[in-house]
Amino acid sequence: MKFPVNTAALIATLAATGTSASTRLRYRTQSFNNSSTTTPSNSSSSLPGLPSGCMLSTQEIAWGWLPDDTNSAVSISSLNSATAKKACFFGDYSKISDASYDGSDITYKASQADGAIMVPSVMPVGVKWSEVTAGLAKQIGTAMEAFTNQGLTVYLRFAHEMNCYAKPGCASPEYPGGQDYAGFKQAWINVADVCKSIDGCYMMWSPNLQDLDTLSNWWPGAEYVDIVAVDHYPSSESEVQEGFEGNYDQFYTEYVKPYGKPFVLGETAYGGSAKYDWVEDVTNSDFSSYPLYKGAMWFEYNKEADFYVVYDASDSEISTFDGNFS
Repeated sequence: MKFPVNTAALIATLAATGTSASTRLRYRTQSFNNSSTTTPSNSSSSLPGLPSGCMLSTQEIAWGWLPDDTNSAVSISSLNSATAKKACFFGDYSKISDASYDGSDITYKASQADGAIMVPSVMPVGVKWSEVTAGLAKQIGTAMEAFTNQGLTVYLRFAHEMNCYAKPGCASPEYPGGQDYAGFKQAWINVADVCKSIDGCYMMWSPNLQDLDTLSNWWPGAEYVDIVAVDHYPSSESEVQEGFEGNYDQFYTEYVKPYGKPFVLGETAYGGSAKYDWVEDVTNSDFSSYPLYKGAMWFEYNKEADFYVVYDASDSEISTFDGNFS
């Protein structure tokens, strides 16, 4: 565990920034076609801002990394070099420790992205949900602009794995807001309203794959979510053998398909001998029943288990890994 928009508020924000509501709303629904950096997006189910020429599997699943920030030898640059392919996503973590947030623990990494979509996991570990006010949300937005102002798309993974970090004893550090579902939703809306006023910023809802029967308590509403994700680490080889369908069918049926949002694995990895089988499962299975599945992010860490699939891998292992990508 590594571990929608309020229209009136949005229009007011746009007016304050000199951007018309019609222009802004058109931006949110048009094709994202920047000839130099992004591929066209032809529907709301496509990944916005996907970098042109980034790492796609033979089944056209976009791939990215959460590089081990405890090991300076593991970076987007080193992983791109080892695979001779450019990552689509660059995930990392940032903590909100109090009511004053500047994102300085992550914004400096914009220069390391190598054109990848930034996926900042902004974790409210020092504030309750009620303290994620419009003012604090604006501070989060300012931090995200450190990426977008450099031409990077942002998938803002606010309070990821909220259904675990807010549950006592599930993960550390805990989210002190706890299981105050209404408070979480309002905090999410505050952040979403700011994100959606920033060109190139998108909200990624990314719970942990657990307690699916009660997960609806954490759903903020389709109008406040751009990308649906889920975090999941198979706990055994038998779970790996269940494949994509066996692990994600229920989540996809309940939280992806009804809303038509693009679906990404926000974090995944496996540390056993079947790790390369798991890479294949999430990149090159038969996804015909899951057309909204668009991408995966691998937790390239040696933490709790050896999740490395490229760093410190043999030539034959890297060749096996690379065989999943076009």
